[in-house]
Amino acid sequence: MAPADLLRPLEGQREETMRVINSMTEEDLETSVRGDGRSVRQLLCHLIDREHGMNFVISRALAGEVVHLSQEDRDEISRAEADPAPAWDLGRIRRELMEARDTLRQTFRSMSEEDLDRPLRWPEWPARSIRTSIPYMLEHEDSHLDELRTALPQLRAS
Repeated sequence: MAPADLLRPLEGQREETMRVINSMTEEDLETSVRGDGRSVRQLLCHLIDREHGMNFVISRALAGEVVHLSQEDRDEISRAEADPAPAWDLGRIRRELMEARDTLRQTFRSMSEEDLDRPLRWPEWPARSIRTSIPYMLEHEDSHLDELRTALPQLRAS
């Protein structure tokens, strides 16, 4: 199986995420998602940010570098996530999600089968290679989609 083929589950998850987003209104973006006060907009921007972050870490692994984040680096990321999300509308969020996925797809298309076993570190996940990070990427988006559906009951059928 070619590395790009391993993205099929992520592609299916993104299609589901896009169906949910396409059923949302601009007003839904300000809805609180969970107890920490994050809005739907912030959660969607978080998904975009994390996908770009994973692509960066994978790209560095392909270049032979394993990115290690110190506790200070992690704290800085957490502070940045607490900042308000960009004032993007649904159209911009859709485009950004698709662009992030396109960038990841390009990275995977450039890989060989052997590249999948390159070492990788992502602070929150026990995955230790590019290959083993894919299920965590899938679960990450899926769990946030569940949060969206909980916050916006009209989306539960989506």
